[in-house]
Amino acid sequence: MNVIHPFIGHFEGQGTWYDAAGKSQAYRVSQTLSASDDGFELAFRHDFDDGDHTDAMMQMRWIAPHLFALEMNAVPVGHGYVFGDTLHYHLLVGGKVVEAAYRDVGEGELVVLGSSSSNTEGNFIAWRETLEHKKGHS
Repeated sequence: MNVIHPFIGHFEGQGTWYDAAGKSQAYRVSQTLSASDDGFELAFRHDFDDGDHTDAMMQMRWIAPHLFALEMNAVPVGHGYVFGDTLHYHLLVGGKVVEAAYRDVGEGELVVLGSSSSNTEGNFIAWRETLEHKKGHS
């Protein structure tokens, strides 16, 4: 069964990234995950302390129990899975391998861990986010 209920909704919170050169930076996260007829969609915005921001939208289509294909702008870019309290995906975008894991830790809170093989400066990068479900948002 493809259960994504704990991950559905609008979430907001904070994150911090760390790169292999020893740099780090905090950022704010706004994310919405919504069910679709054949899977679900994930949209997020990261607002960094230096004024930059990143926006992304991904479509996940079920391909088998627990497993999904990931698309961006209708182009296949990766795969993922959902098992219990964990949603994980990986994708190849711009020659970079990106992976992220969302863990439902209860009380409407998600912890997100992720990494990319390269940031804009060419360094390995990883991040951690803590997100809180915001009721009343669609």
